[in-house]
Amino acid sequence: MMQTDMPGAVPHDFVFDSEHPILPIPFTAHIGDEKLDGSGLSIAAAYVSAPGDLDPSFEGTRHIVKLQFDFEGFSITLFPEMRVARGTKDGEVALQFMDPTGGHLPQLRYIINSFIAGDFVTMGSMLAYSGPTEPKKDKVAEKEDRNRRLIRSVAVAVISGVLILLALNLMRVRLTESYEARPVFIVRSGSEMRATSPGQVAFLNPQASQGEVVYSIAANSGDMLNFKLPCDCEVTVSDGIFEGATVLPIDSILTFFGSSVDVKVQTQMSIEGLSKAMNGDHVTLEMRDGRSIPVTVSVTSATNTAAQRGDLFLPVTLVAEPGTLSIEDIGKPARVRLSKPLFGGKADVVTEQS
Repeated sequence: MMQTDMPGAVPHDFVFDSEHPILPIPFTAHIGDEKLDGSGLSIAAAYVSAPGDLDPSFEGTRHIVKLQFDFEGFSITLFPEMRVARGTKDGEVALQFMDPTGGHLPQLRYIINSFIAGDFVTMGSMLAYSGPTEPKKDKVAEKEDRNRRLIRSVAVAVISGVLILLALNLMRVRLTESYEARPVFIVRSGSEMRATSPGQVAFLNPQASQGEVVYSIAANSGDMLNFKLPCDCEVTVSDGIFEGATVLPIDSILTFFGSSVDVKVQTQMSIEGLSKAMNGDHVTLEMRDGRSIPVTVSVTSATNTAAQRGDLFLPVTLVAEPGTLSIEDIGKPARVRLSKPLFGGKADVVTEQS
């Protein structure tokens, strides 16, 4: 029976000899009180610079080595069991991992893989992170994010445009529109009888018939002025008129109404508002029910008299297009709006013929 040769023993450093690439990753190794600067690192061993020749008695010893990787603001520290061996060149010591697959492997592999990928760069004796700050997103998620950003940008642009238009419209309204302070009275259309001379109302008979004296005025000149009612019609006495009341020329004494029922709009406009209307501003009657009715300002003799007296508000009549106001509008409140046309306009003012 022939005896076969037994296989030779495997060298203890067989697994470390050119088995894994050595990367120039900076680190420090602490063995007891000794601190050594690292010159290379692999999965199987760490290489440090030795201050001198390796003591033969030190070679082959085992130690718990502190491997420290310094970053900006923090460090990673590993404590593997390592065996001291000679390095690949003079002045170098190899620290071989006794258990290359031990608990230090995940952290060590992360550092080595990140260095290979370029996420870690060396800065002297330190490491710096240059990789992405967040996990890469897949194409579908990236497309959804891009669509969301696009929608958000469009929404912001639309909202900004609406706000700009609202601000511009508000500025336009402030610059071109104004409202008169005095209210508007929509009343039944009739014919007014006015005082022709300053004096005192001496007689007042609203129930007078056609041809009878309806009121008398004791003029300051000493004359007694009698006024007859021209028709058998309804009579309404003006506010503030009674027997004994003092009147001035053009003051309204009463109004008589014929058989027809028409609508008349009366108000008092400020001197500034009337001037704007005469200079081309559009005059609009703003009804409480939301209607906007263009009107023309009718200046009467009472307007001229009030202006000559220096009154700040002048009585005027507002004339609307036929059919825009009806008897249902009598007594409804309204306001006068003045709007300045952007390209000029025609004056909405007429003079009532007396």
